[in-house]
Amino acid sequence: MKMRIIYSLLLFSLWGCKEKYISPVISPSTGYLVVEGIINSGNGETNITLSRTVALSAKAILYETGAKVNVEGDDNSLYALKEITNGHYTTSNLKLNASKKYRINIATLDGKKYLSDFASVKNNPPIDSINYKNESQGLQFYVDTHDPSNTTKYYQWDYTETWEFHSTYQTYLKYKIVNSSKGQQYSVVFIDSTKFGIDVGQYICWKTENSTSILTGSTATMSSDVIHLPINMIPPASWKLGVLYSINVRQYSLSKGRYEFLQRMKKNTEGTGSIFDAQPSELSGNIHCTSSNEPVIGYIDICPVQEKRIFVNPYQVPDWAYWLYKPNCPEIVVTNNSDSIQIKAIMLLPTNYKDINSMTGAIISFFAAPPECVDCRLKGSNIKPSFWK
Repeated sequence: MKMRIIYSLLLFSLWGCKEKYISPVISPSTGYLVVEGIINSGNGETNITLSRTVALSAKAILYETGAKVNVEGDDNSLYALKEITNGHYTTSNLKLNASKKYRINIATLDGKKYLSDFASVKNNPPIDSINYKNESQGLQFYVDTHDPSNTTKYYQWDYTETWEFHSTYQTYLKYKIVNSSKGQQYSVVFIDSTKFGIDVGQYICWKTENSTSILTGSTATMSSDVIHLPINMIPPASWKLGVLYSINVRQYSLSKGRYEFLQRMKKNTEGTGSIFDAQPSELSGNIHCTSSNEPVIGYIDICPVQEKRIFVNPYQVPDWAYWLYKPNCPEIVVTNNSDSIQIKAIMLLPTNYKDINSMTGAIISFFAAPPECVDCRLKGSNIKPSFWK
């Protein structure tokens, strides 16, 4: 008991001794350049993102716009990247010569120039499979790959999730607003002149998200170059697996230098901030500012990017029926007159009629529910992805 008391007092004293830490590192007002991406030596896109470091209190990413970004070969070949959105630069189908070396050349609007070290094109074996297993914490996805030549050793993955979801209610109705001497008058009418016309554009939608964590793997200490690694999990009752879900996984082969850079990055960015976490370490990469001694954050490698996509519906997963997404979408009944609508339903959307005049076909009362339960566009897009089944 004495030892427990002493241990508790020690913890309280540590908690009470916290002081605000002021970093001695002085960052420039514009921040240091951050270069993210990899050169895709094969088919498909090469995507490089340029941004600036910001204060910990900042809530937005500061993208580097208007830069000139090129891939240069040691044979004097040159491939320009185009800025498609702020800070995102891309080009397609480079099909680089595996016997040559390449680097990134960046010129920013403020006149500074940045170069990465020349790097060789690395082999990248195809992804063998993306598979999943219903586990206690949810649906766990795995990536499997192997290199018969036993030379790749270091890997990185990222992924894009896309899922189809439906509104809880199909809406047959819409609000009609008429300006009058009494002000705006509200009523509910059928969507079109034909009863039961459904606004499908509000019912079926898709949502897309990119991975945010650093996913790496290494077989350097193993006898064979074989990977079986968890990459993503869908928790129980998630809306991601309510109708149809797809995950597209991209695989990159890394140099030992980039692998170690990403490991340091992971420790620096994904720690919880407790006293037991590793202390932040310097993120020196292979990109340098040639016009000053300004630090640059980033590491460029070159390989063909491998991709694999799978689709999963909830009925393919054993026992997932017990974990199906069940939204909280209560309905209320509203009388179809302007006063009732403004009091009870102005913040809701109509779904279906409850009572109707059998002689005139006019709606007497109707059901209404929260907007996100009726209009799926509030949580995603009703534009069907080109790859969707």
